[in-house]
Amino acid sequence: MNIAAVITASAFAVLSLVILIYLFIGKSQFCTGKYKAFYRACCGVYVSGALLVLLFTLIMKGLPVAFVIISDITVLCVFIFTAGLIFFLTKSMIEAAEKAASKNEEDGKKDS
Repeated sequence: MNIAAVITASAFAVLSLVILIYLFIGKSQFCTGKYKAFYRACCGVYVSGALLVLLFTLIMKGLPVAFVIISDITVLCVFIFTAGLIFFLTKSMIEAAEKAASKNEEDGKKDS
């Protein structure tokens, strides 16, 4: 068993679990907003990817450290991209909804 690979995979798995726990008990915008379930689901996928890499390192004895690092960083980048996509898409959707609501209010005042 490659101890360096196991330690690296364990560190990424712990990081993913810490982020998931933070999303459940934290007080930031990601933890308390309307879309918190989406962030939690996104992080759940990240946790499963990190745990899968850890499982591979425990089962496969000669797994190189480079594979573990590349795999974990790739899963982390996918998580960050997905969370950012959720954040920016919901932000633009909320702005569009506010513009539509204000336009409807203006149209309603003009008709009166």
